[in-house]
Amino acid sequence: MAKNPDISPAGSDDENGDRRDPAGGREGDRRRGGWRDFRRAYPGFVFTLLLGLIAMLAIDGYLILKRRSYEAEVVRLRANMTEQERAKTDAIVAAETNKARIAIELARRQAKLEPKLHLSVSLDSGKVYLERDGAVLREMAAAFGPETRLGADSIPIVIPRGETSIARATAEGITLEGGTLIAPSDAPSLAQDTTPIAPGSVRISRNDLKAILPNLNVGMRVYFY
Repeated sequence: MAKNPDISPAGSDDENGDRRDPAGGREGDRRRGGWRDFRRAYPGFVFTLLLGLIAMLAIDGYLILKRRSYEAEVVRLRANMTEQERAKTDAIVAAETNKARIAIELARRQAKLEPKLHLSVSLDSGKVYLERDGAVLREMAAAFGPETRLGADSIPIVIPRGETSIARATAEGITLEGGTLIAPSDAPSLAQDTTPIAPGSVRISRNDLKAILPNLNVGMRVYFY
């Protein structure tokens, strides 16, 4: 069988007598490139990364300044108080803090001991539970809206703590006494839902709402803890 004279085996000499490079002229240096090479290869990514870092530093600086401003205001206000007024203020703050903690713990305990069907909303774990007599019938992931004020002198909008009840339950959400809304999300998962959550409200998946809706009724207890 005749050999093709134009095809030379790898590593053989060409017509000029020069030995060919099996690697096709590629360099054999496989060392990783440095920061300069990465920056040249991905300029857009590096620019976005720098912008994000600058934004994070700016937000941190703003929060630090606001905290110092609040601390200075507290010091100024306390300096204008008498010893009796300061003692009374500290007692009120401590009492309110203890009251909130007691309400949360009572709600947690009542939710575990409640013999009737009820909902429990755990802010720490980000879960909503359909429970009865200590048994969890359904566990649902939940997301919570921010706690804020609409104006300087307005009542703060917060997620409730303690015990409340259902005022209305429809396919569009669960409205609680006091106006808190547990709204459904149509996203495949709550983590993929980027739409803003209304202040002081709760969001669960629509599938979870459909599953528990037949078991809900007006007056059913809901515990937040």
